[in-house]
Amino acid sequence: MVLSKNERMKAKNALRKNQFTHGAAGRQSSFVPDSEAGAGLKRAIVILPIIIVLLIIAALLIGLKQFRSYFEQEQPHTQSSSTASRVTETDDEQRLLMVVSPVSPLPADYRTDLVTVQEVKVDKLIKKDLEEMLAAAEKDHVSLRMVSGYISGEQQRELFQAEVSRLMEEKHLTQINAVEETEKSIPNENHSERQTGLVITFGTYLVTDFSKTEEYRWLIRNAVRYGFILRYPEGKEKSTGFIADPACFRYVGKENAIKIKTLNMTLEEYAAYLKARK
Repeated sequence: MVLSKNERMKAKNALRKNQFTHGAAGRQSSFVPDSEAGAGLKRAIVILPIIIVLLIIAALLIGLKQFRSYFEQEQPHTQSSSTASRVTETDDEQRLLMVVSPVSPLPADYRTDLVTVQEVKVDKLIKKDLEEMLAAAEKDHVSLRMVSGYISGEQQRELFQAEVSRLMEEKHLTQINAVEETEKSIPNENHSERQTGLVITFGTYLVTDFSKTEEYRWLIRNAVRYGFILRYPEGKEKSTGFIADPACFRYVGKENAIKIKTLNMTLEEYAAYLKARK
């Protein structure tokens, strides 16, 4: 079919119009308005600093963790020393208030750190206060003579057995009765506080009854100031389980000694009192 000139012109115009319409639509679909581009840029500007801050925090946390790990590796001795110090303080307090008797024996693993004061062995724990007390007495013109301090388990056993034998021979007691009687004054091995090194027995050369001496009176007035108490006072035999002994003084520490005297208690009563309060 042959188109006329006018028809050919119309066809060309229609083709051009169709191409223009599709091209404009394609360009319009790929075009991003200026307002949307600006919003995206603003979001990028806000998010980027946040990302940078988060990265810095992460780096600081990692660095802190590494520093702490290094510090802990470099300071084990200091930490263990601090722990050991706290343990030692707790152990010392328990030792000061430990009650040893026939019904409360000395622990099998108990150890003493012995030193010598005026030729008498005592636990190192009492050395400073004991020496200060002896010096104070001398300043007051009172000469305190220490008869005994620490006694080993073997020595204690020998003393116990010797007294049992004496009672059986002199008073004709049976062995069972002799043992029971001996335990009131001389406990057996591991049943004596003298094995702790915290007990001092005083005496004089001329007077056998220590309660009649100036030394005894001075100790009753002043011993608590240096951490010592009269261990087996008269009238407290039921509490202590032993007959009264005016020459036997026990170190319990200054604070405990003052409280025990103020409350008029024995060591047994004071230990029970503290336990009840806890």
